[in-house]
Amino acid sequence: MEASNHNEKQFSSCREMQPTAPYSGPLNEEDRNLACKVLIVDDIAQNRRLLAELLAQSLDCQIRMAADGAAVLDMIEHDLPDLILLDIMMPGMDGFQVARILQQRYRTKEIPIIFITAKTDVESKVEAFRHGGVDYVTKPFHKDELLARVKAQLHLKQLQDELRSKNRMLADREEHLSHLVDEKTETIEKMTLSLVSVLEDANLANDDDTGNHIRRVSEYSALIADAYGADREFVKRIRLYASLHDVGKVGIPDAILKKPGKYTRDEFELMKEHVVIGFGMMDNAQIDPMAKNIARYHHEKWNGTGYVDGLQGEEIPLEARIVALADAFDAMTTKRVYKEAFSVAKAEEIITRERGEHFDPRVVDAFEQRKGHILRIKELMV
Repeated sequence: MEASNHNEKQFSSCREMQPTAPYSGPLNEEDRNLACKVLIVDDIAQNRRLLAELLAQSLDCQIRMAADGAAVLDMIEHDLPDLILLDIMMPGMDGFQVARILQQRYRTKEIPIIFITAKTDVESKVEAFRHGGVDYVTKPFHKDELLARVKAQLHLKQLQDELRSKNRMLADREEHLSHLVDEKTETIEKMTLSLVSVLEDANLANDDDTGNHIRRVSEYSALIADAYGADREFVKRIRLYASLHDVGKVGIPDAILKKPGKYTRDEFELMKEHVVIGFGMMDNAQIDPMAKNIARYHHEKWNGTGYVDGLQGEEIPLEARIVALADAFDAMTTKRVYKEAFSVAKAEEIITRERGEHFDPRVVDAFEQRKGHILRIKELMV
């Protein structure tokens, strides 16, 4: 294993920046173009160089490298990165231990961490998100996919930093309260849209069937919510967040996710974990509770026999009850690797039969009211 080298040579257009040199003074024009800072942490020098060269080709940023957890903790005492690409299996402190320490410190808990590792088991993925990871990429990674995820997280970090800055301004300038609140709301909406885009991309990269499915479920959910009597803001939010209902499937192995047949008991138990993983990915105070509720509770059933919390009736949040029906209808009427598509008539028969069992009766009624619109969307979004 290679020892830590704090002043390791950087590559291509990325400027070397001494880890012990704190920022001082305003940025000049050249520095503004290199304002983002990415820290690559891997005990294998070849892996560090590969990632640095890859990022240097597409990003104007300062790239740091560290070979172990101790070097990371020393480096960030002097200057904070905007993003950390973190290996898990390292000598001394592993990646989980490093992430846990960073999460516990006030100055570093907001730094996004993308785990890049050869570990593909679902337990490691769950552990990574539990320790504050914002994404999880397995080796060997696809270059374009990794760059897209890095850019998306850097953009989210920039939006979050802007939001924190505006919050500080809000405290200091009460006379402009109304104006700044409007700006803050707009920033949160932009950040939310970026977050949804990032997580949808994670879904798309993980499941070939996902793209139009998540879009149809979003549109179906909005139509059902409107017919149910939900207000305009609720309809707007459920259209946005319904697309995240299965985002936790990024943590489920492909062998299970794409199995062309029925699950064994153990496989089904593992598949259920996607709702917990999805909820964990969005376990952040700045994320709308509706998004979290949809991810965790859309497989609960009205009669209490769903998973994973066994909620029943109106214990289940309304948004999850609506997405449950929208998701089920689309799944039944769509061909998948493990089944042929049901006819619309058969799907309707099942939904009617499950009224008051699987599905909220009022949600079923709302579905029936908007059935014509739903079928038109189904035809358009094949």
